[in-house]
Amino acid sequence: MSEKRKDNRGRVLHNGEIQRKDGRYQFKYIDADGKEKFVYSWRLDHNDATPPGKVRSLSLREMERKIQADLFDNIVSNGGNMNVLELVEKYISTKTGVRPTTKAGYKTVINFLSKDPFGRKRIDTVRLSDAKC
Repeated sequence: MSEKRKDNRGRVLHNGEIQRKDGRYQFKYIDADGKEKFVYSWRLDHNDATPPGKVRSLSLREMERKIQADLFDNIVSNGGNMNVLELVEKYISTKTGVRPTTKAGYKTVINFLSKDPFGRKRIDTVRLSDAKC
């Protein structure tokens, strides 16, 4: 019978998790586009201490839960290489049964975004303050 994979502290690792030689933990998953992605953390669980001199971030298992929830909800974590203009066009395409004046307003917004550099910005780099401006 095969043994379960464990880290150097004797904890059982889940599917997709490994511990690298430098002590960092790695989780491998397949994103919505079918590409392999990796996330790394110095901590496996939220109770683990961060090694001295390393930046404290989310633990690997917290990252896993967030990724699994995003994949389940069909949320693209990196913005899917979509820019602001494409997102607005996608949103407007879902609107049905709107008045002609509302459609004219939507076209005005699309025309404005197509000429403005903000419309070409990737949505994962847009901050709330950028959108307000």
